[in-house]
Amino acid sequence: MRIMNNKRYRKALKLIYILCGGFGFVAYVSFLIKLLLWPSNKIELIVALLGIAVAGIPVFFRSFFEKRLPKRLFFVLESIFAYGMLFYVVTFLCLSAFIFSAGALQADVDDLPEDAVFIVYGAGLKDGAPGATLKKRLNTAFEYMTAIPDSVCILSGGQGADEPWSEAQAMKDYLIELGLSEERIYIEDKSKNTIENVKLSKEIIEREGLNGDGIVSVSNAFHIPRIELICSRTGVKSEFVLAPDPNPYTLFSVIVREYMSYTKLLIFGTE
Repeated sequence: MRIMNNKRYRKALKLIYILCGGFGFVAYVSFLIKLLLWPSNKIELIVALLGIAVAGIPVFFRSFFEKRLPKRLFFVLESIFAYGMLFYVVTFLCLSAFIFSAGALQADVDDLPEDAVFIVYGAGLKDGAPGATLKKRLNTAFEYMTAIPDSVCILSGGQGADEPWSEAQAMKDYLIELGLSEERIYIEDKSKNTIENVKLSKEIIEREGLNGDGIVSVSNAFHIPRIELICSRTGVKSEFVLAPDPNPYTLFSVIVREYMSYTKLLIFGTE
């Protein structure tokens, strides 16, 4: 194979192999650290460990494999890994740009209808109460609902395996403490993911006769583009309100998780 003996090509391939593989390793290490600090479900932990192994082993043991594998076989495996990780890096950067463009979706309070229906998307609880990420969503929703006194909200979030009650119930308690009337609150406490958030909230809107043309999705900026995509695929017309993102030091690991969520959405769709 002529290309296999091309020294410039092999050097470029090795550089792609190490840099892109190293990027993947750092990405999943950061995701693992986030999971250790803010525990989630076991599936995400397994994915984080698998990602570290898939990216890290070829990078750190490259010389070992190169010495022990037949030259042609190593070249094939090296190429598959290098271009696979290059694809990961390029698509990761494209997704990051897509997420950071979410600001263009921000709805102005003056443009929203008087009978707007705010859907606030759940996130993890801490000691049975909304965590920092979820509080940002709820605080933002409260500000908008205060400015639109005839609006209502649907608090969407089921109960995780490590949560004492549903996220929706904890969200309701938090908003009532802030001073929001209970009569303006509907809860959706069965959903386990963003797709179910959208679908089950839509069912409540239809069942309760709420304004289906006045839906306003409220979540963090990193989450909103995926919500927009799911809404477009499920026939839900929504405006969007962006709550501040969580700690900027965790944003990279958050995008790593979003990448996995988009991949799942691409493979399995919204069904």
